[in-house]
Amino acid sequence: AQPIVTDESMLAEEPPLAPGDVASVHVPPLTRSFCERYAKGKALITTAADQRYMTWARNWAKSLQAHGVTNLFIGAMDADALRLSHAEGIPSVLLGRMRAGTTWHSANRYKIRLVQGVVELGFDVLFTDADVTFVRDPMPFLLSYPEAGVLISTDLLVREKPYPMVNGLENTYETVGQYRADLNVGLMFVRSTAHTVRMMNHWADVANADMSKSMQTFFVKLVREYAACLPPDPKLPHLAPCYNGTVNIGLLPMDRFCGGYIYFVERLPQRMGIEAISTHATYQVHQGLDGKRERLRHAHLWYLDGAEYYAPAGGVLSMAPMALPAWMADEALVRRYGEGGDLRDAHKNRTLMHFELVHFQLRQLRNALALGAMLGRTLVMPDFTVLLDNTWYPMNGAWPGFRKLGPFVAPLDHVLHMTQLQNNNVAYRGSTFLDHPCIRDGYATAQRLAVAFEPGAPAPTAEQARTASRVVLPKGATQAQVVAALQHHPAKVIHLESTLDIISGFDDPAEQERFASRINRTPMLWCCITKNVANDMFQQPFPPGHIYYDFWYDRPHTDRFGRRHTDTWQLRVGP
Repeated sequence: AQPIVTDESMLAEEPPLAPGDVASVHVPPLTRSFCERYAKGKALITTAADQRYMTWARNWAKSLQAHGVTNLFIGAMDADALRLSHAEGIPSVLLGRMRAGTTWHSANRYKIRLVQGVVELGFDVLFTDADVTFVRDPMPFLLSYPEAGVLISTDLLVREKPYPMVNGLENTYETVGQYRADLNVGLMFVRSTAHTVRMMNHWADVANADMSKSMQTFFVKLVREYAACLPPDPKLPHLAPCYNGTVNIGLLPMDRFCGGYIYFVERLPQRMGIEAISTHATYQVHQGLDGKRERLRHAHLWYLDGAEYYAPAGGVLSMAPMALPAWMADEALVRRYGEGGDLRDAHKNRTLMHFELVHFQLRQLRNALALGAMLGRTLVMPDFTVLLDNTWYPMNGAWPGFRKLGPFVAPLDHVLHMTQLQNNNVAYRGSTFLDHPCIRDGYATAQRLAVAFEPGAPAPTAEQARTASRVVLPKGATQAQVVAALQHHPAKVIHLESTLDIISGFDDPAEQERFASRINRTPMLWCCITKNVANDMFQQPFPPGHIYYDFWYDRPHTDRFGRRHTDTWQLRVGP
């Protein structure tokens, strides 16, 4: 591995980058004096980002600063990232120059170089990916294991009963035995010792020799193949002696250093009453950065929204929890699903029942979105209850070896496409918006108007509604009736007490068509049924096995792919 240069004079401002210039090895990543300036004790916290990911690196930094952490810096992968870091007042160093179009694997070698450089200079380092967000200061936990050379996160989804935690860490069986989940180098704490320096250099060497695989792949090979771990020392049962027994490795607890599934889908810390330390936005299915951002917003862990985000023009429209189909009240049916049965009722298998459940809620959301558009208000999205999990490959709704039991509240991105909502100018906020600390007190004291819809109720006038705290409109109200009563109401929040079949739609067919066009592509796809299930349901060909949700499932229509649905919506895979 290339040694780290520590000549202070080489930290001077870099010359302009010529078009097509290759990555430079002449600009040192960091120096000992830089580390001394920002370290707390011997410890530093860092991430790496190029200009494209600086939004995430900024959020990473702000999540640490929110908890009083100051011993952090960003490793900038290009000059633009360095300038953005400096503009934000975030300490940063330049890791090198990259061409546009640098592959993901080769770009990640900069991250190894960053860890390698810090430990060679004699400092301990917590390195994380830029899409890690901190819920509290991680250092007290990490520093409480002085015998560990490396503490690393995992992609575990479940803790098996035969392998309980040991001294606050995951069982070392996960390191030395037949593992079910990879180590995740997107969050790892490395103490600076002669042995860890040697290990980091070895990691850099094997990773740089083959750019076709990820840096994580080579770290796992380093631990489990090149220099396999030994059985734990009985005095340190929570650590695995790896790298020929010279580096003790511990696995960070999955319910404190959470992956994206554990924190946002399983919600394990919240259910167990455990205070998480961080969340890594992994296991984001299908939607990438926009989906990750929405999950962090929902958890109040996105720090970059300005004041205008929290004061949407025209006010907000909130809604009561959505009604669920009547069969959801059948506890025996739900219990049978939780036990892994086929969940067959009236000849519907569990996939069809899942779609019936989600579509029943989309039908209500469709009304709420239309009301928001009619009134010029931003809709606070509801939570969705689902039966089946969502992933990248056929699994019939449950991760192998791990099953979500029964109905659960899914992240919004499981049902709606965040990028499509933005691209189609759908004004919305997440379901926890009104609880955000930035605005909670202001909205709690703001004027609110509750709106109910009842069959046969007379439509109120604007004058009647203006001074009321609750109004009742006729169920199936027209656009004209809704607008007359509510459009100019001064309430900051209008709250819908129900949303099932409450309006008849837009009065102008052309406006109704424009609205339908805006929301038509916003529902997500669900992935995926297996080939056997597809064959049972007479779906050909297979693959694909994914199925798209449909806002208009309950009426004759042509879907987003030009397929005609007549009286009853047909479950169809693909395209």
